[in-house]
Amino acid sequence: MIFHEILQRVTLALAGILIITGCDSRSPSTEKPKMTFGVSMSAFTSPYASAAVREFKRFTQEQGYGLIILDAQNDIQREAFNIDNLMAKRVDAILVNAVDAKGSRASLRKAARHGFIVTCFNAAVDDPEVLGVRAYSGPQYYEQAVSAAKVVLARRPKGNVVIITGDPGYDAAIKREKGFTDTIAREAAGTILLDIQTANWMRENAQRVMSDFITKYGRKIDIVYSQDDNMTAGAVNALKAAGYTLADKPLVVSIGAMADGLPLVAEGWIDSTIMQSPKEEAQLAIEVAIKNIRKEQAERYRNYFLGTAPVTKTNVQEILAKHLWD
Repeated sequence: MIFHEILQRVTLALAGILIITGCDSRSPSTEKPKMTFGVSMSAFTSPYASAAVREFKRFTQEQGYGLIILDAQNDIQREAFNIDNLMAKRVDAILVNAVDAKGSRASLRKAARHGFIVTCFNAAVDDPEVLGVRAYSGPQYYEQAVSAAKVVLARRPKGNVVIITGDPGYDAAIKREKGFTDTIAREAAGTILLDIQTANWMRENAQRVMSDFITKYGRKIDIVYSQDDNMTAGAVNALKAAGYTLADKPLVVSIGAMADGLPLVAEGWIDSTIMQSPKEEAQLAIEVAIKNIRKEQAERYRNYFLGTAPVTKTNVQEILAKHLWD
């Protein structure tokens, strides 16, 4: 039993760990990086996470920083183990893409109480300043959803809407729902919410959810709001399979400006998506951590938000030219 437990801990410690230093891998060096950052990702599997991981690697190598990046695989216990691992390695700052707004709080509090600089990026936790978390950097999810709702109000102020959400309990899913529904309730009395279902950020799940919506409500659906472009691509597949065309499809709004979503914006299947750059987010997360390492942030806690500009047919080519997902 003891051997089994030890083996399991060793396996967990090795699984999903990517360690990078600022030195050129072709010419080994004993030079110590200027700083080493520990990053805990909720998961590596989504297109957005994959692009962010690539940028964390590229940016830290370019700047000569060390990086240890861990995959929590959307599991709170694994996330807690990973944060313990980062503390043991004495990194200069711990950057956490939290698995759950409530469930991740204990691990972040523990790291902060042990004297580590802890920041959240992409997904925050409830009352982070109480835990000793220094900052959040990344999307302002509530405002992203407000921007998406305002696109709806400008183009179709009355109609029946269905919503496809991400993981329940995840910060982005909660705020992208609330920002949208609050805005619609406040400013669009003629808009009726027909249904809301989760697709857990998965395209295949979203295609199935949208197919179920079409079966249940048919042409009563006027507006589709999906919380990220990966899921929205699945919803578009369902619309196409059901025989919709560009001329008679519902208004489709999304969030993310993702690699699979931008071509659908260019084609007209997605009417608007809200800007979110994985490259900008990864860089901002490192820069915010550095501010705190250098004691340049005067506030006990501070938010550093990315912009929430809509992407439509009028500006999609400009966004595609930035190669955000390469």
